[in-house]
Amino acid sequence: MRKDDQILVRVRCLKGIQEAFVLEEGDRFRLLEIETEAEKKAFMGLGMCYNSGIREVLRLPVVVVAITNMDFDWGCQAHILLKKGEEIVGEEVRDLTRIQELEKDENVWFLHKNFVIYKDKVDFPNDIVEKKCCFELPALTQGQSAPRFREFTNYLYCSPSTAGDVFLKKKYYQDTDEWGTGTVLLGFKEG
Repeated sequence: MRKDDQILVRVRCLKGIQEAFVLEEGDRFRLLEIETEAEKKAFMGLGMCYNSGIREVLRLPVVVVAITNMDFDWGCQAHILLKKGEEIVGEEVRDLTRIQELEKDENVWFLHKNFVIYKDKVDFPNDIVEKKCCFELPALTQGQSAPRFREFTNYLYCSPSTAGDVFLKKKYYQDTDEWGTGTVLLGFKEG
C-alpha cells in the first residue's frame, strides 16, 4: 500500500472526520491564491490576518484535505494568534483551566469567550486600526495537540479561511457545505 493511501486510511479513522482526500498538486496553488485574497480582507471585521499554517502545510510532500464534523478534536493549542511583530499580544485559549486563570488576571481582556488580549503588550484597538498587529493562523503540530497518529511522526495541520473551506468542499466534497462541517489540512513529511 502506498504511503499516501496509508495516510488516507488512518485519517479517515479519526473521530470527527467524515471524509479525506489527497490534495491535488494544482489545488495547492489555487488554495494559496484564495488564502492570499482572503488575507486582504479584515479578519472577523477586526484586522488583517496571515495564514502561516496554510503556507507551511502546503510545502509538505503529502497534503490531505479532511472534512470534519463537530466531533473532531482540534486540541488545546491556540489556532488564532494576535501578533505585534513577532510578539504574541493576544491568543485563542482552548483550555478551560487556563481560561479560568486568565479571568482573574487584570492584565487580560477577553475579546471573546476564549480569545484574550494581553493589555501590557498592546494598545488595543489602536494598534490593530493602525495595522501594527496582525491575526495569524499558525500550523499546529502533533506534539502540541490532536490528532495523533502513531505511524506518522512528522506532520502539521491547519485551518483554511472561510473562502478556502468553500473551495475545498466544492472541489472534494461534492459542493456540500453541511451545517457543522469544516475542513482541516494535514501535511505529512513522509511521502
